[in-house]
Amino acid sequence: MPSTKGLETFVRKKQITDEEWDDLIEDRRELIKPHLDFFTLPELGSLFCVKDGESCQHELKYDVSVSTGDPRFSLKTQGIFRKQPWCSVKQPSIDRYGTMRVWGLARSGLWVLVTIGFIEEDKDSHGFKVGRAINVDIVESDLSTIVRETNQEPQLIWEELGKAIQGWAESRKQIYDKALDLSLMVQFEELAFSLIPKEA
Repeated sequence: MPSTKGLETFVRKKQITDEEWDDLIEDRRELIKPHLDFFTLPELGSLFCVKDGESCQHELKYDVSVSTGDPRFSLKTQGIFRKQPWCSVKQPSIDRYGTMRVWGLARSGLWVLVTIGFIEEDKDSHGFKVGRAINVDIVESDLSTIVRETNQEPQLIWEELGKAIQGWAESRKQIYDKALDLSLMVQFEELAFSLIPKEA
């Protein structure tokens, strides 16, 4: 049976501390970890992150094909990945070079921190600035480092893990509903077939 520690933390009147949020996130990670192999997870390279024009974004693998850092991870690493808040991204300056960070929970159950270096190129035909990733560094990390480096609120990390779980449940429900519809169709067809008179 799943742990109820999270529920116990919320049944009170005081605000939750940062340390308690860390515990809640780690509890949720432990809840998810045994099930990561049973669900479809996106690859890091399919993350939409760098701006291409005014508001469009494109997949990371569109720009780069290899990564640096821990050799256990690559753009093909599957997991739950979320970008840091855009207000915390190091924006391009005079050299047009910027840095974006992404936190993730890999299929292996390890926390990862991804640093994406990108450049701001000349404006496109519509006059909008275009961004392009030029390097990706992926390392194993821990929660406190992720919170510090991404400037992400711990509560939002906890909520994003919850959204991933809810997304899996909804996806499985849709698959089940479709399978149930097919099963009912087969039953009706077989019932109709059973009503056909058999040759003597």
